[in-house]
Amino acid sequence: MADVIDERIRAIQITSGFGFTAGAILVALSLFLYPSLPAANETNKIVEMLSKQESGGWMMLHATLVLGFVLVAIGFTGYGFLLHLKGSSGAAAIVTACSLVGGTLWAAFLSAEFFVHPFIMNLVSIEPGLGTMLFSLYWFWKLGAIALAAVLLFAAVAAAGLAGTARGLQPVWLGWGGAFFAVLGILVYLIDFLSAGATGAPINPLRTAFVRFGVGLPLQLWLGAVGVMMLMDWANKRPVGSGIGGRRDTVQTTGRAPKASLEQKPSMERQRPGAPPSGPSGPSGPSGSEPPPLPPPIP
Repeated sequence: MADVIDERIRAIQITSGFGFTAGAILVALSLFLYPSLPAANETNKIVEMLSKQESGGWMMLHATLVLGFVLVAIGFTGYGFLLHLKGSSGAAAIVTACSLVGGTLWAAFLSAEFFVHPFIMNLVSIEPGLGTMLFSLYWFWKLGAIALAAVLLFAAVAAAGLAGTARGLQPVWLGWGGAFFAVLGILVYLIDFLSAGATGAPINPLRTAFVRFGVGLPLQLWLGAVGVMMLMDWANKRPVGSGIGGRRDTVQTTGRAPKASLEQKPSMERQRPGAPPSGPSGPSGPSGSEPPPLPPPIP
């Protein structure tokens, strides 16, 4: 059973390590290349800016983002299984659910940019008013969805960082550092959401440089660091979390300890109480194979 657990852990290390590392590189590269956008409610300026973007480059940029978020979701799913094996089933449920839902939202709405951009650009050239109105409907829906997706991924990072530190899977500085930036991102989006309710301006997660580089980039570095550590453990065939300070837990292969059978107990324990111990055979004495004869009866 222990061999099966070791195989599962090594499979998680290579899968999650690759997903975290490759996904972080692709998402970070896309964040650097993503253009600065006007305010979210100024859709006419956004349409004007998008008209200057080449359709092929815009599609490739969003395809890179989609692939990156899918790989990150795979990494978080495997990490959730690892936390479950280490005993943090509650944190594993949070990491898995938030990463899958968040990654799905990112991939679904970013993939719409594959065909929305050329369609809207063609429509705007013919009917500018109708094209801007249709784009506004799609744009506001997209911004709301990816804002929720970002918050869910922040929650996955916070749960993975705190639980990973508690179980000895990450060093303290890495786990708590990722949780800090994740909570910071959640607070930023929460404040934007509350202000949007008062002003009516929608949230644009990719617009401000602070959110993109002050929160998003450190989290991409966190993903890359966790992924590289898992790949190094897999390459060196080391147990997960080896060499990392903190609480160390062993994976339980069964829920109860094995009971010793009667055949495994010494012969002394199987004898009835008060019986003389058996020893090597001899002619007489208490250690002989037969008890001494009884004295004759008294008349």
